[in-house]
Amino acid sequence: MKSWHELKGTLMKHVHIYSVVLMLLAIPGVAHADKPQQDEKGFVSLFNAKDLSDWVVMGKKEGWKVQDDMIHSGSKTGGAWLRSEKKYGDFVFKVDWKVSQGGNSGVFIRSTKKGYPWKTGYEVQISNAPRDDSHCTGSLYDYAAVDPRPDESADTWHTFEIRCQGTRITVKCDEVTCVDFDQSTTDKTKGKPLEGYVGLQDSHASDGYIEYRNIRIKQLQ
Repeated sequence: MKSWHELKGTLMKHVHIYSVVLMLLAIPGVAHADKPQQDEKGFVSLFNAKDLSDWVVMGKKEGWKVQDDMIHSGSKTGGAWLRSEKKYGDFVFKVDWKVSQGGNSGVFIRSTKKGYPWKTGYEVQISNAPRDDSHCTGSLYDYAAVDPRPDESADTWHTFEIRCQGTRITVKCDEVTCVDFDQSTTDKTKGKPLEGYVGLQDSHASDGYIEYRNIRIKQLQ
């Protein structure tokens, strides 16, 4: 039979191990990869995982659903796009997204309230349909091609990190830079605004879905 001191030592050892496990689970990225991550330092969440209170619906409200800590849009539901409540100039925007096979959607940056957001600002394309490098996932749709081409796997969570600073826009997809573009270098883009709304497009394909989670932004000085 163990002495009191031996039992106390064993108990303290187990308490220590339990405390370490709790600390590791609290660190962003240590939890299961398929679970929503904690916001990084300096980022502000734009989605409370409960409702669309941080967004302005630019189409039909029934075109959007909040379920399982994510935003869901199905095709042919008239959701159009979600617009942020405020404008942003220089920022880093991060979002996880998952799209169906043959999907078509995108993330809008520096767009205006009126007009097509992919024309007044930019659309960072989301798709896995056959497209050229100027219209595929990660591209600034119709303005800047990807290089290299990112993973476009359907029904899989991917992450965009979009940085807008002055006239320069960079896009990372799953931590790989696929676009590094200076809008002042082309006649098509040099007049585009350096401030605007960020937005999420609905499922723009004839059939399928788009889902978003872990939506956060950090304004740059």
